[in-house]
This record gives sequence, structure tokens and C-alpha cells, in this order.
Amino acid sequence: MLAEPFFIIHSFDLEILDLGEIAKIFAKNTENGDLLLLSGKVGVGKTEFARLLIKATAKKENIDIEEVSSPTFSLIQGYEFKCRKISHIDLYRVKSELELFELGIPDVFDNQITIIEWPEILEKESLSRYVSINILETKKLKKYRNVEVAFFGDGWDDLIGALLGSRHFDEQNI
Repeated sequence: MLAEPFFIIHSFDLEILDLGEIAKIFAKNTENGDLLLLSGKVGVGKTEFARLLIKATAKKENIDIEEVSSPTFSLIQGYEFKCRKISHIDLYRVKSELELFELGIPDVFDNQITIIEWPEILEKESLSRYVSINILETKKLKKYRNVEVAFFGDGWDDLIGALLGSRHFDEQNI
């Protein structure tokens, strides 16, 4: 049985540029061992959000990073910073759990920040702690997004507080 999130927050009618501000909050409030699962339709902004988070992490550590490549074809892109590592993983083309194990995917979760696009293939019930970020196009205008962030497991208080302290999110009582 899939665990229920202990906390959910929503943001409505975000401009795509606002994703950069949210990515900065994630960069400041995540650490090695954190798992971020990005969901949404093709072209909604999952890869862009991951790029913005990686660039914000680099800037926070005073590292100049010119390009953040999409892992669509390589499946995994790794980034090593002074205080943390980030793996950006795209599971769109992965068809089975066996492929996940062949890639060593479950083994990387504990010692780095792991950002996974298209996480639907993962057995989430075996994960004890992660954040699910669902990015949706709005019905009004294609340049706006709605974002739902669900927190599973303990230890997300600083990230939740920072997101709620921004002008972007409202909490949902569950």
C-alpha cells in the first residue's frame, strides 16, 4: 500500500519564471539523501525545474556551471559540488524495474540529492522519505503552471517552512 503524504502544499497560476524562485528554495533546503520525484506531462517544465535547482545549487556554492544537460538520452547526469552531489535521472525510457537495478538507481539515493523525472516506474511503497513535485499546465494560459508538492517521511520541516514562507504556496490540510 502506498504511504499517504504527511503534508501537501499547492501553488496556483505560477509563471514559468517563478519555478526558478522555487528551485532556489529547494537548493537551499535539500541535502545529500533527499529524493525529489518530478511528475507532469511532456513539456510541462520538469527538466527546466531540475536545471534551475542544479544551477541554484552551483550558485549557492560559488561554482560556475555553464550547461545543465537533460538526462533524456543518457538517463543519468551527475553533478558534484563542494558540499553535495546531485544526480538528475530521467526514467521516461526505462521500461522495467530490472533496468533500474542495472542502472544502480536505488543505490544512489542515500548519498546524494536525487532528482527523478518520470518516477512512475518506481515502487514508491518501498521509499520511506521523498518529496513528490507534480507540475501541471493551467487551463487558463499555457505559460502558467500549478504545482503540488507532497512530503513523505520525516525531516522536511525546513523545506516546508521555506516554501510556505514564499509568496507561492498554500497548505492543504490532510
